[in-house]
This record gives sequence, C-alpha cells and structure tokens, in this order.
Amino acid sequence: MKSYEISQSILNMAQTQLAKTPIWKGSHRGADANQVGVLGELIVEQWLKDNGISFFDDRKATTHDYTLKDGKTFDVKTKDRTIKPRASDDCSVPLYNHEHQRPDYYIFVSLQRAKGDDSSDLTRFHTAHILGGMNLEQLDSLGVIWKAGQIDPSNNMKFWTDCKNVKVEQLASPKIVKDKWRLA
Repeated sequence: MKSYEISQSILNMAQTQLAKTPIWKGSHRGADANQVGVLGELIVEQWLKDNGISFFDDRKATTHDYTLKDGKTFDVKTKDRTIKPRASDDCSVPLYNHEHQRPDYYIFVSLQRAKGDDSSDLTRFHTAHILGGMNLEQLDSLGVIWKAGQIDPSNNMKFWTDCKNVKVEQLASPKIVKDKWRLA
C-alpha cells in the first residue's frame, strides 16, 4: 500500500473537475460517488506522474479510464473508508458495468475520512491509499460475486448492487504495478 496525504492542490483540481462532471443516471451515491471517483483518479494520475509512467486520459470512454503507452488500458476503482485499509478488506468492481467495462488492469484506491464525518465536503478526505492492482483475468478468476441485498458476514456490509470483490492481500503491490507499468 502507498499512502498519501491529500494535498490542497489535488482537492482544488478535483473541485474544478467535479464542476464539469455529470451525475450518472442510476448512481447510488450521486455527487458523493463523483467526488470519490474523481479524487481517486487524480491520486492515481499524480502517482503515475511521480513515477515516470506515461498514460493517456480516456475517461470520456465508458470502457476504461486510462491507457498506458503500450496500449494496455486500466480503470481506477475507489472506496470511501473511515479506517486505514487492511489486507483482509475488500476491493469492489460493480457488475452493472462489468459487461462492457473490460480494461486490461484495475488499480484500487481507498480514500480515508474521519469516522463520523458524513459531510459532503470534499475536504473530509485526508489520506489516499493506493492499494495495488490486478489484471482482468485475475479479477474474473479470484473475485467473489455478491448480489444486491446480500450481507457479507465478515464486515456486516449490505451490498447495494451486484459486485465482484477481491481482498487487498490478493492485489499486486503498488511497487509491482509501478515497476511493470514503467516498462509498458
């Protein structure tokens, strides 16, 4: 896991981008979902730039978020948490878009906010954790499918939509992802 304090400049970039980002029809969390998604993407962009990894922004597409220099695609999946992520925590890919969203890789991020801070203020997020990544084939073979309405007994989370979950410990570390993508 690679953790970053979320800077004011990242928050400012997110605010600018959010002003132009529509709320997707059927979004479970509305504007809050956009905040989490945009902030996670900007954190990954900064991490890639800091590590000399070239990429192209393809977020206007619905099949993936970005393309690496070698043409491989990836999508950023971000969760909102009140605690630092643990190896046993889940990373999720909603199945409502998994039919058409088939990137080569996924990279998972967690945004941490203070417990009890349920405001809609973007500054509620203080730390970003890049958890790692995996390719599509790994996600499809290792992921556990949960149906909307089911409750995961390990954390009492009730699923609002069908999704495929993997554990943080199943991901390639950010260092492994960085080293592989730097060669891309």
